This record gives sequence, structure tokens and C-alpha cells, in this order.
Amino acid sequence: MNERLRVLDEREASANILCVDQFSNLGGGQRSLLDMVPALSQRGWQPSVATPGEGPFPAMVRSRGYRTHSFACAAYASRKKPLVQLLRYAFELPSLVNSIAELVAANKGDLLCVNGPRMVPPAAWVAWRTGVPLVFHCHNRLLQPSAIALTGQALELASAHVIACCQYAAEPLREYVAPERLRVIYNGVAEMAAGGLRSPDRIRRIGIVGRVEEGKGQLEFVQAARLLSQDAADDRFAVIGAPMFSGIGYFNKVVASSSGLPIDFVNWQDDVTKIYSDLDLLVVPSGALEATTRVILEAYSAGVPVVAFPAGGIPEILKDEQTGFLAEAMTVEALAKRILSVLRMDKASLKTVVKRARKEWHQRFTLGAYRNGVCSVLAQAMQPPAQSYDELRGPADMLTD
Repeated sequence: MNERLRVLDEREASANILCVDQFSNLGGGQRSLLDMVPALSQRGWQPSVATPGEGPFPAMVRSRGYRTHSFACAAYASRKKPLVQLLRYAFELPSLVNSIAELVAANKGDLLCVNGPRMVPPAAWVAWRTGVPLVFHCHNRLLQPSAIALTGQALELASAHVIACCQYAAEPLREYVAPERLRVIYNGVAEMAAGGLRSPDRIRRIGIVGRVEEGKGQLEFVQAARLLSQDAADDRFAVIGAPMFSGIGYFNKVVASSSGLPIDFVNWQDDVTKIYSDLDLLVVPSGALEATTRVILEAYSAGVPVVAFPAGGIPEILKDEQTGFLAEAMTVEALAKRILSVLRMDKASLKTVVKRARKEWHQRFTLGAYRNGVCSVLAQAMQPPAQSYDELRGPADMLTD
């Protein structure tokens, strides 16, 4: 191997990887990044995480022994953004570019990993100016045409690599990213049923897990519970989670709608295994914007059956009556009907679906498979642009032939 290739290999082997997130709270994308950081270290890379200010997410990163950095960034709506926020973001872009450039320089960054679309344009500008490769991990589908165009053109400028959590999330970016630079890698989760699969006599506790936010379906879950209250009189329902990226208005609406129902509100718990050990059925009534939520894969691993809306990328990971149960339509009535059909299902048939889901997790959605897939993309991004073998070897090497 010639000297130039050896230097490239050594650079990758000890790469400084700067991960930039758009949130300091702990949502699904942040949990996915937390899952990845140890794998980066195991490869000999040096990861650190930059977030907009302090919060639970950077605190958890530090608690695991990794460095964090902070930069200033205004708060924005997590879904569709009004014009005033778009204008604010445009004015803020130059300062975000400066912040990221300073972090790359201070950390001698060899790779920029962006964990949210809001940070793609400033990171892409820095990547283009410095030659530092850029990887964008896309956890949700971009919807606004302006956001798609801005993000897509930024990725194109930086010749970035993209990891999408599902085909549904990848679709809007395909026209901007070359096929060899865009890869779909489904989330992976850790083992959550180490003690063996549970086999309750009947479903008694039905829950929804995740941040409480419009589009995640807590209100539809409560409304379905009301429709089920007579047919499932002995069951209890649970809303597990808390508001994270939005205010408490929606949460208060969900609580008010639950009046008179046997519903427990449980704040988020870091011990995810404990969450699923207390559930007999997981309900995922996410809206049309959902990509592929981690909670379904966690339930697969834990041996908990799942009822979900056929929303977004969910049908990519959940096959009706094979690994879970999809409602016929995205309505409260259809959700209640599907839950009731599972409650009335014979134990042997339900157990078969749970076992098949568990096998699907083991074959496709383990944490190890997820980490290997992401690391392979990062390693690819740190390779030089495609060149001929002779160009990589250089004139001096060819003279020695």
C-alpha cells in the first residue's frame, strides 16, 4: 500500500467525529445517537456531541463519558414552521455556520454527523468550505417544500452521505442525493426480554409510549380507550411519556379528555425495559408524519404485541397479523376496533404473532446490526472521492513499477 493510502487509513482509524444535534432534549433521534456513540469509540474514533444549549441529552452523553459542546440556536416548531420562524432561521444561519466552523476547527474534526435537518445547511456550508465530509442522519420525513429544497440543496453542495431511518423518510431527498450516498438503515434496539418472553393469561394493561406531542396519537389513544371502556372494563390504560419539544397545551388536552377513564399518566423512565415489562399491549396511533418509531421495535424485542395506525413508514416494519396489527384506517373508531380484536384473540394465535415479531427484531432490528450499518456509512464517507487506482497511487508509485 502506498504512503497516500496509508495516511488515509490512519486518519479514519483515529477520526475525530463531531455529532451535531438540533435538540438538547431526549427524543427518539437523540436516543439513537446515544446508542451509536459507544460503537464509534469501539472503532477507535473520537466522538463528541454538540447541542443547542444544555438539557437532558448532553447531560446523558457526558454521564457516559463523552465530551459535549454547546452552541446558540433559537427554538423552532418541531413540525411545520410559520413564516416568522423561517425568517428568524435565515437571519440565524451565519452565526450557526460560525459556531459549527469553530467547533470543527477546535476539535480537528475529520467528519461531521448531523442528527437533524435544521443543522444541515450550516454544516453543509462548513463541509464544503473545509472539505470535511458530512453525513446527515434523517430520522423523520421532511414535509415543507421549502425545507426539502433547502436541505436537499445543502446536501448536494456538500456531496453529503445520508442515512434515512426508512424509505418513507428517504423519498423527498432522493433527487438531491446520489443513490450510492443514500442508504436506508432501520433503527435497532437492545435486548429487552433477557428473562424470556412473557405470556400473560390475558391483556390487562394497554399503553402508549413516547413523547407527548400532537401527531404521536395520545389523544386518539384516550378517545379509543373511551370507546373500549365497556368491552374492556377490567383493563387499565397508560400514557407513558412527557412533552419534550413542545409546550404542555397538548398534554393538558389529553389529560382533560381522560376524565373518568382508568388511565394512568406515567412520566418518562430511563429504564425502557421496565416500561415494557409492565405492558401487555402497545398502541402506536401516530399521525401521517411518522417515520418508523423505535417503540415498535422495542416492543418486538420485549415480546409485547403492537397495534398501530398504518402511518408513514410504519408498514415498512410492521406487517398486519404477521408481526403486529394495523388498524384498517387512521380513525379512533378503527383503532378501537383493532384493539378489541386483539383483546378477543385466542392466546395461541397472539403468541404466534409475538414470537414472529421477536424473530423479526432478531434478524433485522438489533442494536448490533444498526451500529454496524451506521458505522459502515461513516467509514465510507471518510474515504476519498472515487478515483482510479492509478490516481490514488500517484505518479511516484507508478515510476517504481
